[in-house]
Amino acid sequence: PHPSALLPRPMSFSRIPDFDGSFREPDPVPAAAAGIGMALVSWLHLAPTSVQSMAPWLHKGCMALLGNSSTVLAVIFYCAWLAHLGEACYALVLLQRKNCLRSNTALPWFISTFLFGYPSLKNLIKDVRGYRTPKMPNKRSD
Repeated sequence: PHPSALLPRPMSFSRIPDFDGSFREPDPVPAAAAGIGMALVSWLHLAPTSVQSMAPWLHKGCMALLGNSSTVLAVIFYCAWLAHLGEACYALVLLQRKNCLRSNTALPWFISTFLFGYPSLKNLIKDVRGYRTPKMPNKRSD
């Protein structure tokens, strides 16, 4: 084939859809892992006596992993929730950059990212990157 046939064709900008901020659910397995992990850490930190009475094996196992330190558990609890809050705020920043900061788009993204963290944020990042205006390919001089 002719060498120019190997070059990518320039894209038509009219065919590229604008990102409208529509919500997509996170992948179920990573989201379930993040949700269960956050729930477990929260339960262990906020109500340790109920965990001891309802599931002593769970309490013993989790605390053994943490070196039986409630301080380590508290640090993990606060850092995890702060990280999720930061991710949720970053989701709002991404939506604002694409002019999609409306209550019907921002609220589902914020809540989902706050509860499930990166598994939800990953979809928004993919959507925002996927709808960027593409750059024209560099012309080669032969």
